[in-house]
Order: sequence, then structure tokens, then C-alpha cells
Amino acid sequence: MRGLWGRARQRRKPLVVLMAVVGIAGAVLATRDSGGGHLAANQAQLRKACDGTLPYGDLERLVRDERPGKLRQHGTMLAPGQESRSLLDCSLSWGDGYGVTVHAEALVSDVPQAVETRDLLEPAGGHGTFVAPGTTGQYGKRGAWLVTDCLGGLGGRVRPTTDLYVTARVTDGTDGADEAGGATSRSGKPDRATALLGFRTAVQVANVLTKAQHCGSGPLTMPKTVVDTDETHGAPGRGLRKCEWIDGSSLPGIASGAWTTLGDLQESTALSACAGEWDAEKNAGERPRPKEWQVTEVEAASWSGVLGRSAYDSYERAGHVPGWGAQEGESPSEAGSGADADRGVRQEDRVSSYAGRPQLALWARSVCGGRTTYHRVAVLPEIQLGDGETAVISGKDRTRLSTTARTVLDRYLEAEDGWPVSADCRDTKVLGEVEQWH
Repeated sequence: MRGLWGRARQRRKPLVVLMAVVGIAGAVLATRDSGGGHLAANQAQLRKACDGTLPYGDLERLVRDERPGKLRQHGTMLAPGQESRSLLDCSLSWGDGYGVTVHAEALVSDVPQAVETRDLLEPAGGHGTFVAPGTTGQYGKRGAWLVTDCLGGLGGRVRPTTDLYVTARVTDGTDGADEAGGATSRSGKPDRATALLGFRTAVQVANVLTKAQHCGSGPLTMPKTVVDTDETHGAPGRGLRKCEWIDGSSLPGIASGAWTTLGDLQESTALSACAGEWDAEKNAGERPRPKEWQVTEVEAASWSGVLGRSAYDSYERAGHVPGWGAQEGESPSEAGSGADADRGVRQEDRVSSYAGRPQLALWARSVCGGRTTYHRVAVLPEIQLGDGETAVISGKDRTRLSTTARTVLDRYLEAEDGWPVSADCRDTKVLGEVEQWH
């Protein structure tokens, strides 16, 4: 019995070893399926994903090992015969909040972003965002976005177009992703690293696509830094050289004294914006408070190409372009002005507190860098109104505003360090005024 029992135990030893080996092998296979071993394959996938447009060197650190990457992509760059609004729509994720999403389209309508003067100067409703100097765009709700030209024309759409729009958002597993999927701070704004990575990805995608489309223009410069536009972070847009023409001591028609200026930080060849405001703090004890209807704020902005069309259309939807509401056959300068305005005589008018920021805007159109460009300047008068109150502007004060607006436009277009001169603007035509207080 003892020998039989001993032999039985001996026979079980190989079986136990075999079961142990099988168990280990099963564990290894299970690990490869769900717990690791995917890094090399995911890195290879990153190199080829999105038609090879992604910046591998920037995104490599985001690649995970734990599970296979999930890739979703379509667009006319991938399948030239298909009908799609997108040249490229691509998303690659590795789980746990790590991934990248890019979108590129040939624009046949307006830029799907807010680009009015205040949107350039005070992005995100004044809460600030990030811009990459030298890149036309901002960091928005869908990540970084940019606009660039393709002079040779973009394929993939029925209507020909030369304007490329790209967005890119990158997620790095950081807690507290924003609506766009990017990492955010407690304030809800993306962090600096996330913004820069988004811009670099968008620029790389744009450069690969414009080269593949034979656009005939050089590549965009790869951003090396981003700037926070939030005024609480050192006011980076204050006192820019391109806005120095707004000067209370040399610009006729505006309140005399010290002024503070603000400019956009995109350093773009396609758009620019400046604003100035009479500085009550600096002028305290030195200058009296400006009288009612004296100009205490000035704005000036320019938009070229598709951005010009987009900005003009945006203001038009609010009724804030020359000739809006004009009768058939009536010129923009005649609309709402009457014969007296043609003789240089303005009638008194009423301004309601519900008008928001009452201002007189003046529009012009030029050719800048070979592209149709819209310019808009605005003068904002000193006016104190309580809720529900109405102020009366005399014909004389109204005429002064008109004269100042034209002076501001001329000074803006001719300023040596200003954007219009640097963009070689010419063949300027004044389009008309807009009374933004009705």
C-alpha cells in the first residue's frame, strides 16, 4: 500500500508541474490581451494614424501599453472618392484619458469661431485663453484651432476654396478634462502644456495637408510657446508697439491725457486688433474727467480673406454693418442719415441704456497682401446712463464723432508700426458708418 501510494504521488508531480506551466502561460496571454504588451503596436499605429499627419515626437509620450489603441478616421484625404465635409476627421485613443483628435476641412463658408474685435482682444468672454504667436487661431472649446491659406486650391469639396481650417485636441490623462477633452486648471481653462501640444498638433496636420494638396505656400512655423491672454497674468497684450498710434496727446478728437492700449497677441498676417482707453487712474489729479460725448475708447481691427468675410458676416447678423436696413437703391451712407447728413449736418439722436456699449463704427475695405481685407474702427464716447435712461446726442456732438472716427481710421491705416502698413494694404475704400446705439 505504501509503495502504491508513493507511486501515485510521483505520477501527480508531472501533472502539477504541467498545470502550473499552463496557468503561467494563460496569465501571460491574459496580460497581453488586457494588461500590457501593446506599446510597440500602439507606437506604430500612431505613426500611421490620421494619414500620417500626427507629430509623433510630440505625442509619443502619451502612448499607453495597457490596451490596443482605438482609431476612428474618415475624410477625403483617406478616401478621395467619398462625399465628406472633412478632409480629415480622426480620433486615436489609448484609454484612461489619453488620446488625440484632429479635424481638417476646406472652408466654403465662414470660420466656425467668433472673430469680432472683442473676441480677438478679450477671448473666452474676457476669461482669457491661449494663442501661439505666429499662428492664426486660438485655443477654444474644441482644442486649438487655426486657419491657413492654400493658394493652389483645396480638393475634396464641390465648391473650390483656398482656406483650410484645422482643430486639434490632446488629452494626457490629467484629471479635470474640459469640454474639448484637454486638461484644465481649476478655473476651467486648459493648462499651458495642453494648449501648446494642441497647437503643435494642429500646425503639423495643416503642414502635411497643404503639402499633399500642393498648395504652393511654405509650411507654418511650428509653435515653441503659447501666451496666456488672461489680463490677470501680467497683461501681455498691453502697450504693444502696433497699437502705439492710439495716443491721447497726438490723436485728434479723443480725450487728452494718458491712454492704456491693448492688442491681440496672435502676430498673424491675416488679422489684427487694437483698442485704447482713457486711463482714469493714471489721469487722476492730472486731467479732469472727460465731458459727455468726448471719445474715451477706441477700437481698430482688420481681417483678411475668409476671416474678413467671417467677421463682416458676424457683424451683419447683428445689423452692425454699413447699409444694413437700407432701402433698395439707397447707399450705405444715406441709410438712416438723410439729406442733412450729406451736407455735413447731423440731427440730434437718442441713445438708450439698453444699447450696451454705444459706439460709432466706420468700415473700410482694402487689398492687403493680395487678399481682400476688411477694417473696422470704432469710437466710444463718455456717457453715463442708468438702467432705462435715454441720453440725447446733439447734431454737433454726432458730427464730432464722425470726424473722429475718420481720423482714427486714417491714423490706423497709416501708422508706421501698425498692422495695415506691415500687411502692405492699398486701394482702400471707405464703406460707411454704423451707429451702434439703436
